[in-house]
Amino acid sequence: MATDLYASFNEQYMNINAKLKKRFMRKPNISEATNEFVGLAIQCEHSEQPAFAGHAYVGAAKCEASAGNSLGEAEQYLAAARQFMKAEHKFVSLKFSSTDRENLEAAIGCFNQALNKYPENSLMRTSILMELASNLVSFNHKLEAISYYEQALENIENKTMKLMCMRTILNLLIECEKWDIALDTANTIVDKILNIPENILAEVQVSRVLLALLVKPMDENKPDSLKNLFTSILNDCDSDAFPVNIDLRLKLQSIIISSTTGDANSLICVCADTKGFLTMQQAFLLDKINTEIRLTQYCDSVRSYLN
Repeated sequence: MATDLYASFNEQYMNINAKLKKRFMRKPNISEATNEFVGLAIQCEHSEQPAFAGHAYVGAAKCEASAGNSLGEAEQYLAAARQFMKAEHKFVSLKFSSTDRENLEAAIGCFNQALNKYPENSLMRTSILMELASNLVSFNHKLEAISYYEQALENIENKTMKLMCMRTILNLLIECEKWDIALDTANTIVDKILNIPENILAEVQVSRVLLALLVKPMDENKPDSLKNLFTSILNDCDSDAFPVNIDLRLKLQSIIISSTTGDANSLICVCADTKGFLTMQQAFLLDKINTEIRLTQYCDSVRSYLN
């Protein structure tokens, strides 16, 4: 059945191309060919053959390019990209693995083709970059996704959208264990964005604390806001810059003291009680801090034994 579908698609695709190449007697009808490619793509979609549909939409995009219709070309490339992404999702859901990422690479290429048809500061460019990044995250290509989120961030003017994009980047950097860059990103969110909603500010501040305990930046490299955050927690002070409940503040206080003194046993105890207050990424950071402290303690004990 699959072979029949391929043969049918290939025959129709080649027939449309053949019409375009007949230039001897008259100019080819680009509009007609575009409609035929789109019709073929829709037929493939209905047959649940998204990869074939993607190729047909690429054919339509090339027709639009020949006609000088940049907007139409971009729309067809976007349609193609979405079909190639759908094909990749289908491929992955069937538990197949592919080192060449054929459908995914085709989708990325089509998204980039569409991007090139819009002005630098266009909202459509931002939307396309965000869509591509989101798809890459769904395939667990998180570092790749970050680069597209960062490109989108350059064009975002809306404060709320900018904050949400930076928050997404921060969490992806944590998941990719890029601690230094994640801490810089969290610092930027707090120091550069005004009037952050309390719930998001609290989340970012907690992530900053945990990241700083992992990165251990020198005092001269810490922004004042980060120094003030640690001072506020350790001195048990209420602060608008750290809008968390008293329970979480006290638990973070214990984590900071246990971590800086290298008290692995105390840290294990407080970790168990703290995770219910944390996001998935923050719980991951806490586990890393715990592991690092225990490893340090083990290495110290080995050195003491050898000496």
